[in-house]
Amino acid sequence: MATTTNSSTFQPAFKRVAQQDRHDDTFAAIATLTGKTLDSILRQAETMGLPKAGPYYPWIDGDMIAKLLAAHGLVATVWKECGKGYADLPEVALVMVSYDADWEVGRCAVYHRNTASDGKTAQPYVVDPYPHADSRLHLRVGTADLATLPPAWYIGVTQMQKQATK
Repeated sequence: MATTTNSSTFQPAFKRVAQQDRHDDTFAAIATLTGKTLDSILRQAETMGLPKAGPYYPWIDGDMIAKLLAAHGLVATVWKECGKGYADLPEVALVMVSYDADWEVGRCAVYHRNTASDGKTAQPYVVDPYPHADSRLHLRVGTADLATLPPAWYIGVTQMQKQATK
């Protein structure tokens, strides 16, 4: 079902927001998903108890992620382990990559399967907020490229259902 595409010609549905320091990768991934700036997501998180300076890891948990996404019309699942890598993931997800099980730390990126309207073809890719010196690593496209960045955990992300009016 998945194909491989040259990442230099591929246009992702999500515009990459780069992380600014070593502790704001999750916020950069949320900014990527919501189409907002990193600064606006950080300011919003501060209203939820996030300190103005990192490290942020004690505060950035599944609940804060869900609240930030919900404020932008998105629904988040809880963190789930990836048993079979990207094959386990929903259409859109926050993924924990570069995971160290001993320290229980990693960094967040955005995964999108990008299934075509015919439902028969898909183009999986990852938008990585990490400030790699090699810009080709900012967007990983296709099965072979994704294999170099395996996911350990993920949070599924979907559009919030609109309430029907009476």
